[in-house]
Formats: sequence, structure tokens, C-alpha cells
Amino acid sequence: MTIKSRVRRAYRAGTRLDLAGRTVDAAFLAGLLREPGHLDLANARITGALDLTGARIEAPVRLRRCVFERELRLDHAELLSVNLDECALPGLEADGLRVAGDFAGRDMTVGGDIWMLPARIDGTVELDRSVVRGSIHLQQAEVGGGVIIRDATVGKGLRLAGSRVGGNVDLTRSKCGAAADTGAAVNAGGMAVGGGFFSHDLVADGEVNLIGARVAGSITLQRAVLRGREGRHALLLIETQARMLTLRPAPESTGTISLRDARVGRLVDDPVNWPAGCRVELDGLTYERLTRRSEDVDGWTAGQRLDWMARFTTGAALGPYDQLAAALRRDGREQEARQVLVVRERLRHRAKGRLGALWGAVQNVTIGFGYRPGRALLWLLAVVAASTGWFAWSGPLRAVKPDESPTWDPFLYSVDVLVPLVDLGHDRAWDPVGADKAVTLAVMAAGWILATTVVAGAGRAINRGGQ
Repeated sequence: MTIKSRVRRAYRAGTRLDLAGRTVDAAFLAGLLREPGHLDLANARITGALDLTGARIEAPVRLRRCVFERELRLDHAELLSVNLDECALPGLEADGLRVAGDFAGRDMTVGGDIWMLPARIDGTVELDRSVVRGSIHLQQAEVGGGVIIRDATVGKGLRLAGSRVGGNVDLTRSKCGAAADTGAAVNAGGMAVGGGFFSHDLVADGEVNLIGARVAGSITLQRAVLRGREGRHALLLIETQARMLTLRPAPESTGTISLRDARVGRLVDDPVNWPAGCRVELDGLTYERLTRRSEDVDGWTAGQRLDWMARFTTGAALGPYDQLAAALRRDGREQEARQVLVVRERLRHRAKGRLGALWGAVQNVTIGFGYRPGRALLWLLAVVAASTGWFAWSGPLRAVKPDESPTWDPFLYSVDVLVPLVDLGHDRAWDPVGADKAVTLAVMAAGWILATTVVAGAGRAINRGGQ
């Protein structure tokens, strides 16, 4: 019985046929697939180009461990399901492909590109452990299940921009090289994912672009090696939305990570072990909580996170400090939130130049920009004590009107001079000269400085309470 006869009989019976490396003509298979039947072929060498462009096949197509001489063409075909596990082929052209079930290509070897845009796969696209020397094009695709590309190697970039995926996108332990035209290893800008986007231990030798992606579940970049090329970003999460973001790049990661205007519910990162070669943009990032993973033993302190922000963040925006303080408050870490806001005010005043920095230094030392009001009382008591001690030693002062002056009291005189809005009648009753006058002016200046800083701090406190 000829090979064609055996293939035809197995096809019509719907049984599996192992050709043990024998060849079969691609044109013969293409004609056969347009007849009623079920193709389940293994270990075949397919000569010529298997062209199913525009075909409508209402039975599963299984071509496992097959070697294709030419590209497999499925443009605008309508198939029930496709299985190409362990196949070797020069390329796959499947633009506009429609599959009612799953598209599986586990352990495939593809010498060129996989084109599947804009494909519609009602089930799952699974390319685990495959090696694709070119690019995988899944732009604008609609996938009802997930896109599973674990332990795979993609030589020239994975493209998912604008796709709609109902389940998870899983790139765990995969390696992606950069596309020649964009420099991106993974381009998923504008993607919508109904599940999570997982990339544990991903190695990306180029930009990972998730600009504007909407992920209903979590985005996880745990131990991911992110390498920006030629001054490009390593990771773009601009305007990305997700329920949770785990961002823990591997130590060897390099390049800038942008979180500008991203919105996440929970943010899990590791500022203590942040890669030395990575900068991060936080402008406009919003999150509800900063949390740890369940397996984490040690947490981070506000001081450690502030040090991380000072060393690794780009830009001079103050919003990231407000966001951090708000998250700490939600977690009941009020003292650490105040610590963050003090740093924020310090930076804000430094940005105003030398005079602003000087005034900020005064407010910082005296009342901690209003976040440490107890300091004002301590300074007040210290100035009163020093002034009282001086005037007790040097006094009494000369009376302005000897017949009308009150009894000399160095304490009441010091309080009257120090507090601008308090009038005890002592400061106007005595006339200091020489060193006494210098001390009086110094106490008076200290009073105005303390009063001004307290008012400024109270204003900030009122504004915080109204927010």
C-alpha cells in the first residue's frame, strides 16, 4: 500500500498514523484536508508547501513531530483545532487564522517567523519550549483562552500589541531577543488581558513594552532579566493598569524602568535589592498598597525606600512622595508617612534656590515642616530658658518710665519679647542697651521665625486634613 493510500485511509477513519520519517506531498495533504475526515499524522516529512489559505476544515488537524520542507500557510483558514507539537518548519504564515479550539505548538522549531495577525483563537495558544529564530507576530489577535509561551526561545521579539486575551499570558523562563526594527524583546502595548501577565525568570534582551496594557489580574516580573539596548528603556509600564504589580528585576538587569502614570492596586517590589544598573521613573504612578509576597521574610522600612528613591529614581516630581506617604497611612504606618513627607518638603524647598533651601532648613530644624510640631515647643522653651538666664544675670534693665514700670521679671520679659502676639506690658516697659539689646533682638527674631514656621506647618496640616 502506498503512503498516500495509508494516509487517506487513516484520515477517513480518523486514526493516528506514524510515518516513521517517510515523505508525503504537501499538495496531497492540502487536497485531502478539504474532504471530510480527521488528520492525525506523526513523524512525516512534508515536501512542498502545505498551503491551506482560506480553507475551512471542520476536524482537528494534528501534525506532530513532522518536518516541513516549506512554510506552513494557514492565512484566513478556519480550523477546529491545530496541533503542531515537536514539528520543525521554516516558518508559519497564519494571518487572519480562525481556530474554534486550541492552537498548540509545543517543542516546535521554527526557522523564521510565526505570523498570526490578526488571528482569532477561541481556545489557547500554547508554544511551550519552542524555539522560534524569528519573531512571533500576535498583534491584534483575539484569544479566548491564554497565551502560554513558557521555557521558549524567541530570537527576534514577541509581538502582542493590541491583542485581547481572555486568560493568562505566561512567559515564564522564556528568552526573547530584540526585534530588528523596534529593539523590543516583548511588545504588548495596548494589550487587554483577562487573567494575569506572568514573566517569572524571563530573559529579555531588549525593551519590554506594556504601554497602556490593561491586565485584570497581576503583572509579575519576578527575577526577570531586563536589558535595555542602546539607551532604550528596559521596561515600559506607562499608563498600564493591573490589580497587582510584582516588580523584582534580576540583579543583572540594566536600563530604565518607567512606571509613569501606571495604576495598580498592590505594588510588590524590593527596594533593598534593586539592580544597580536600573533607574526607575515613578511620576504619576498610583497604587493603593505596598505589600510583600507571602514568602518574603524581611520587609523594608520607609528609610530604605527613601534611600532607593534618592539613588535610582529619575526626575524631580514630588508626587511619588505623596503617593508613598498615602500608602503608608493606609497601612497604619503614620510615623513613617510623616518621615516621607518631611523629605518631600525638603526637596520642594531646595528646588526654589538658595533662599528657598535656607527657609526650608529653618522649618525642618524647628518644626519638621509642620509634621513634627513638638519641636516648636522645645525650641520655645529653650529660647525662653536661655533668655531668662541671660536677663537674670544682666538685669534689671533700665525702665522707660520708672514710676510706671512693673516689677522686673526676666521670665515675663523674655516671654513678652519672644511671642509676637502676646502683650504682657513688659517688653515696652524696659529699655535694653548694649548686649541686652542684642539679646532682645535675637529673641524677638526667634519668636517671629517660630511663629511663621508654626503657621506654615498648621496650614499644611489643615490641607492634609481636607484631602
